[in-house]
Amino acid sequence: MKEDIYRLLAKERGFRSLAAWKLIQLDNKCGLFRSDTACAVLDLCAAPGGWTQVVLERVGHGSLVVGVDLVCVIPIRGATFVEQDITKLVECKSSIKAVMSEHNCSAFDLVLHDGSHAATPSMGAASRNTLVIDALKLATHLLAPNATFVTKAYRCQDYNSVKYCLQQLFERVEVYKPRASRSSSAEVYVVAFNYKAGAAGAAKNDPDTPDVGRLFQEAIHTTPKKEEKSCQKCGA
Repeated sequence: MKEDIYRLLAKERGFRSLAAWKLIQLDNKCGLFRSDTACAVLDLCAAPGGWTQVVLERVGHGSLVVGVDLVCVIPIRGATFVEQDITKLVECKSSIKAVMSEHNCSAFDLVLHDGSHAATPSMGAASRNTLVIDALKLATHLLAPNATFVTKAYRCQDYNSVKYCLQQLFERVEVYKPRASRSSSAEVYVVAFNYKAGAAGAAKNDPDTPDVGRLFQEAIHTTPKKEEKSCQKCGA
């Protein structure tokens, strides 16, 4: 099976998860990293650390790499890990800001999110997209202008609303299906380029931190289901 092949390849490369290959394939397709330039990267829902390992391989010398997860992640040289819940915006943002301050970093050039709620028989894919919105809410407080946001999402009844929300906040939004992702899985990866700080006037009181939650709720009621389009395939 394809999964077994990528799991073996991950083991051979010393990656902590098969998911590392998904990020490699996304980078090969989109050029997420610039190895010649120091940048700041935030990896949300980072455990067990496979994506963080790829980031460290591909970013420039002197880059700040921060991983966040609910559970403690085994340290990786070159990365800083924060044990926090991304659904608790105030506490999580405060912890990340403390690390940024220590490294004289004002904002992140790239925010990655490969998390998902644990699936249960009673949970549909729609419910699993709520974590995407939590990640995006947090990201809007931390992204630099023109930065990039990458997230796993699930094709379901609110998928188009997720895309609509991202389209209001970023100049360009593309959807990809890495070859390392199971063909039968509803998961896709959405890459949003060029963050528009203060986009869409979503939060009149503070244009630099849009009310993503409200924007998403509005999108659920206004985005037509027909809008869904096929995603692009990307390989290693």
